[in-house]
Amino acid sequence: MRICARHAASTTLTLRKPLGRPTKVRRKEPDEPQTTTKLTKKGVEMKCSKCKKLGHDKKSYRGEVTRCKVGVHNQVVAPTHQETTPT
Repeated sequence: MRICARHAASTTLTLRKPLGRPTKVRRKEPDEPQTTTKLTKKGVEMKCSKCKKLGHDKKSYRGEVTRCKVGVHNQVVAPTHQETTPT
């Protein structure tokens, strides 16, 4: 079976953009050297933002949880001015 030139272009495969999020880095072949430039967290101590102590963070904090009332910390008290009338 013979295909004419104008139909040959429509039967060729076209590359499509892959769906989803692109890969973070290129997958390396087994014979390529692996990069070892990743920084470690060795020597970094975690500090809790709730109790300000070292060794844990606020996610693993086991102390008492205090909650403030809604609106109390956002209230602005306007100063009262009493005008004195000269008598």
